[in-house]
Amino acid sequence: MADINALVAEVTALEGEITGTTNYDGHVPTKVPEAGGYILPYFVNWFGTGDNPDEVTSDGKQPTDSLIWDFQITAVASNAAACRAVAQALKQKLKNRRIGKGTLRLSPDGFNQQAPILDTTITPARFMLPIPWRLITD
Repeated sequence: MADINALVAEVTALEGEITGTTNYDGHVPTKVPEAGGYILPYFVNWFGTGDNPDEVTSDGKQPTDSLIWDFQITAVASNAAACRAVAQALKQKLKNRRIGKGTLRLSPDGFNQQAPILDTTITPARFMLPIPWRLITD
């Protein structure tokens, strides 16, 4: 099976190329970068381990060279327009990109949230837009 941490490293490296953003793996620290009382854009990565979709062969063995990896990246910014912009930049950077031995696409089975969601439970308030992804290795 593919090395999941190597795939994570490739995805986060591409995220890092998006100017003015930070990314976090599975959590957001209490304090995030701010400017003028507004948070700066960031991504929260929700990576799992994926699944091996190969069927067991007639001799009882299961091939281990393919992977279906579903994960979510949440784009976050200080206002709805900035959130849409950073989410769009992420989609342009990652969509149909070769990662490892697979091609990264938007997940057809993931929910399709179109509008940024306002979170007022933390200060400063921020908008977020979750984006579900799927990578299927060859």
